[in-house]
Amino acid sequence: MKKVKLLAVLSLVIFISCTETSKETRLQELVDQRKEIDTEIEALKKEIALQGKTTVSSELSTPVKIDTIKPVSFKHYIEVQGNVETDNNILIPAEKPGLVKHIFVNKGDHVKKGKLLAEIDDIITKSTIQEVENGLELANIVYERQKRLWDKQIGSEIQYLQAKNNKETLEKKLKTLNESYRKRKIVSPIDGVIDEILIKEGEMAMAGIGAIRVVQLTSLKITANLSERYITSVKKGDTVNITFPGGGICCVKTIDAVSQIINPESRTFQIELDLSHEQNSLKPNMLAVLDIYDYTTLNAKVVPINVIQQKGKEKFLFLAVNDGDKWRAKKHTIKTGLYQDDLIEVVDGLNFGDRVITVGFHSLADGDIVRIQE
Repeated sequence: MKKVKLLAVLSLVIFISCTETSKETRLQELVDQRKEIDTEIEALKKEIALQGKTTVSSELSTPVKIDTIKPVSFKHYIEVQGNVETDNNILIPAEKPGLVKHIFVNKGDHVKKGKLLAEIDDIITKSTIQEVENGLELANIVYERQKRLWDKQIGSEIQYLQAKNNKETLEKKLKTLNESYRKRKIVSPIDGVIDEILIKEGEMAMAGIGAIRVVQLTSLKITANLSERYITSVKKGDTVNITFPGGGICCVKTIDAVSQIINPESRTFQIELDLSHEQNSLKPNMLAVLDIYDYTTLNAKVVPINVIQQKGKEKFLFLAVNDGDKWRAKKHTIKTGLYQDDLIEVVDGLNFGDRVITVGFHSLADGDIVRIQE
């Protein structure tokens, strides 16, 4: 009984195995048949086309869409990020150390050149100046009297020279003291706006350390660094479309300066654009996006970049050409130039009026019959 059951199980396994093998074999046979049918269909289509039959059905032609080449304006631009800067962004230091006595401005104040911003206390120098001024007043009186006597040949020459030397010595000393006292005052060197105040009244100010920042917003500019490969194509006067993402502002400017020196570390060169006449809403260190137009032509032949195919070094596309009562695809070798976004300029190989196949070209071969769709 056990032997009978074992034989039944083995028979079932063999049957299932044979069935699966039979399905795989049949599938392969069908695939091979389809390949033979497809090959035969393609051969018949080409034979019918070569015979010039007008009875070829629309099912044997490939539906395509075309664009007719017309002269258009084509612009190529380089996109780069820049930064808003100002040459008049000055962090004014205290020239002499000392206690901050007074701060005369607040952040955001508009100030004129020469405006006193803060004062460093210097009681000793101020007292010394007063003493020297008093001494100089007496020295001037003595000198004038000695000079009048000497002019009348009265008195000795040594007395006259001593009075003159004493006066001149005190004048030089007073000048030095006044200069030293002047350096205790922080004065704005430009017209501008108080941007930062880094000192406080009653605290010590250190010599040479920035104390108050003054920014002049009427002398703004944009600087940007470009790759060295553009050194010959970007020049002074080129048009630039500028967008400020942070402020939602757009404007068009021209390049005012192009550096001719390549930075050896970054392999870039710098350009500058003047913004001195732009809106007051622009601020230093704002980000700017620059579209630099380095190439423009008014009568370009342009095609969608995706229609161009390449085999080795050859670039080609398909044109739709009229062949009696039907249209055929013609492989056409071209030479391309610059591209922008999804368009590319064709500099050789196309004529105005040519019909470029823009949809359905992937399955085409040279000479295939096509059906133009609107």
